[in-house]
Amino acid sequence: PTEDDTTQNVVSFYAGTDKLIQTVGYYAKDHVKFSTYAAGIQAPAVEGKIFTGWGFASNDGDVPVDPDMVVTGNWAVYAMYKDAPTEDDTTQNVVSFYAGTDKLIQTVGYYAKDHVKFSTYAAGIQAPAVEGKIFTGWGFASNDGDVPVDPDMVVTGNWAVYAMYKDAPTEDDTTQNVVSFYAGTDKLIQTVGYYAKDHVKFSTYAAGIQAPAVEGKIFTGWGFASNDGDVPVDPDMVVTGNWAVYAMYKDAPTEDDTTQNVVSFYAGTDKLIQTVGYYAKDKVKFSQYALGIQAPAVEGKIFTGWGFASNDGDVPVDPDMVVTGNWAVYAMYKDAPTDDSKKDDSKPADTTKKNDTKSNTKKTVAQKIKKAVLGNTGATVGGVAVFAVLALLGFAGITVLRKRA
Repeated sequence: PTEDDTTQNVVSFYAGTDKLIQTVGYYAKDHVKFSTYAAGIQAPAVEGKIFTGWGFASNDGDVPVDPDMVVTGNWAVYAMYKDAPTEDDTTQNVVSFYAGTDKLIQTVGYYAKDHVKFSTYAAGIQAPAVEGKIFTGWGFASNDGDVPVDPDMVVTGNWAVYAMYKDAPTEDDTTQNVVSFYAGTDKLIQTVGYYAKDHVKFSTYAAGIQAPAVEGKIFTGWGFASNDGDVPVDPDMVVTGNWAVYAMYKDAPTEDDTTQNVVSFYAGTDKLIQTVGYYAKDKVKFSQYALGIQAPAVEGKIFTGWGFASNDGDVPVDPDMVVTGNWAVYAMYKDAPTDDSKKDDSKPADTTKKNDTKSNTKKTVAQKIKKAVLGNTGATVGGVAVFAVLALLGFAGITVLRKRA
């Protein structure tokens, strides 16, 4: 470059009229603002005074330098101060800026009564460059990594904040952000990684990760550990680095929520096969209770399902019915087909036709007997039974007479 292109504008920062703090220069052709020159310059503390900025000296007092003014030559500026407020108003909130755990960069204080935002404290603080890293802001230290400070947050006390960095992107963009999932402080469940360049949400990292069961507890999600208790991770948050998260639990519901509905399965009136229970709050269907229950085999019978007992015979249970209490159900059966019914089915058509009248007559009598026996009790049953027998004998006699004729 020509000589004109290398001309520098230099600003000299003074504390008092003859105490030089530092000089800073930039190329004149770059038209650099004063705020850039002043970034990181620390004015000395003066007892009873508060630093207010930098100014040009004049016979009428220092004239404040506008931070947005472009430096146009070689300037000399001086630290400006104002009297500290009275004792009642002098409480300060001080932020200490660190590079690493023990390397203090600078402290900045403002009066607590002024409710100053962190962005004002951080203005002009220069974090040191770190090879292979990119400065991302300031954060509070925690066991699980630095937690970024919101620039719009009002500083409410004396804070210590640390420079935060991320890895500079590599040539092939293969840098990964890895989330480690823990059960307890030292029991690693699994690690999951995705490329940082893909900006993957936490919900994708957590998909399919199984937190271990804990007796008396219910898993509620994943969280960052902190001294004040785990802080839940927002599933929609993009993972921005290597994170460690921990399984979070809450107490299981009280005894009222553990009420069970129990179904007792019986073969006969007093032979219990098995009991099955589910939580009432889950509203489980009967088909789920009955799944896999084996009714005992009964000779000459076919199992047809489960039923409630009643004076009028067992009432079948609807499999889709939700169990609403403690139920007792009984195995239901029907008669297996007999050999006689098989023979009747195989008779020739002409024989069947020939004996239609007799068959229908016998069937009608048999049905009457069955109805009478099933529908009555005591003496009535006996009377009908005798009548039925006489009726059968009568019809049998008629049949014999017809054959002889």
